[in-house]
Amino acid sequence: MKNIFENTTFKSGLLFSVVMLLFFIYANSTIKFSLFDFELVKSKELQFAEKKKTIRKKSKHHQSKLEHKKTITFKVDTTHKRFLLIGDSQVGGIMYPFYNYCKYNGHDLAFAQVWYSARDVTYANNDTLKLLIEQYKPDHIVMVIGLNQVFQDRFSKSEEAIEKILATFDTIPYTWIGPASWIPDNGITECYRNNLDEGCFYASDKLVLDRGSDGRHPSASAYYVWMDSIAKWMQNESVHHIVMKKPDKFNASYRFAHRSFNAGRKKKNDSDENNVDTNLLKMDVDSLSN
Repeated sequence: MKNIFENTTFKSGLLFSVVMLLFFIYANSTIKFSLFDFELVKSKELQFAEKKKTIRKKSKHHQSKLEHKKTITFKVDTTHKRFLLIGDSQVGGIMYPFYNYCKYNGHDLAFAQVWYSARDVTYANNDTLKLLIEQYKPDHIVMVIGLNQVFQDRFSKSEEAIEKILATFDTIPYTWIGPASWIPDNGITECYRNNLDEGCFYASDKLVLDRGSDGRHPSASAYYVWMDSIAKWMQNESVHHIVMKKPDKFNASYRFAHRSFNAGRKKKNDSDENNVDTNLLKMDVDSLSN
């Protein structure tokens, strides 16, 4: 009887040892065992280790995606552009550095329309823009507007004007420049941001620019600082990525067609409608930074 008991005990101990060994091997392996949809759970340490391993794998995969994303760069559009520059009185100052940028980068400033006292509704409610497009056939339009609207606090009319202006642009790519205001505006910049196509609007409201003698418009040198910022944005951040490298130097001589209107004048013969100047224009640029 004693031998039978000892033999049974030995076999039980051996079986227990084998089972524990199998559990140990299972717990420290990558094998998973399921029976009737029930999975035999492994030790917490192994589960944690496997979880860390999975997280590490995901992290490496995520990192590779980030690195891949960093290697994807936009392509700068180096093709020749024929620009139509339009807007309010700000155009009268920025058209000079804009011309320099065009000339340096192989573009043409086909025409510059300076419309003193103009608002977005000024361009929307007549056929001037349509006629300019028909005459000069631009392949990119730059609009600089909003300085006369910094106190505006209702925007339904501007929203309608934007819709009309963009309809007139039709399929022509555009860049819309917000006002370089001397004070924070009451919402016109935000109105433009919310109603224009993504990547087509440059907000100028964060720039700190020197002011001219009137205290409202940028100074002559500040227009160049403003244009540097616009050009960098047009090349690197806008949806069009137009090549706009900074000129090595700015010339004091200009040759491009321009015209000026005054929205505050009532009589047709009071406007500068026929003042199309293709002669050599001069501007004092001694104080301008290169």
